Amino acid sequence: MIVCDTSPLICLAALDKIELLDIFYPEWCVPEAVFHESTVDQMPFSSKLRTTLQDHLKIASGRDKVSLYEIYVDRGEAEVIALAEEVNAELILMDDKKGRRFAELKGFKVLGTVGLLIKAKQRGVLDELKPSLDRLMSSGIRISNQLFMEALKLAGER
Repeated sequence: MIVCDTSPLICLAALDKIELLDIFYPEWCVPEAVFHESTVDQMPFSSKLRTTLQDHLKIASGRDKVSLYEIYVDRGEAEVIALAEEVNAELILMDDKKGRRFAELKGFKVLGTVGLLIKAKQRGVLDELKPSLDRLMSSGIRISNQLFMEALKLAGER
């Protein structure tokens, strides 16, 4: 089981690659805050995500834990980490740097959108990585030059 945060879901929806989650992780879920953040009408791809995410919504029961974690990270990340603990997740899909560090401190393996795309390229599910990275950047997603170059190298495109 993996637990997903908002940013990777929006990125995957922008690339029309949300199915990568099902391909690599037959069991994945999102907490309530992530569902709401991803499906607010003003958010890009909200209707597409609403349809997909409703089958993967899981409510974290540890509200006290979520409140405690909110001291360190935003609500969505706090719910992701609390839910990951609750379901004994093998992985958290998260892009937020602060959230990733906190999840790692809590003992979780964390993968970001770019890491998932590299995995897809390495396993032959994605033909090329660079067009996906370019598309994300042109849609306003920030990817550092260092991450961009390292991703291409790991994908065998550089």
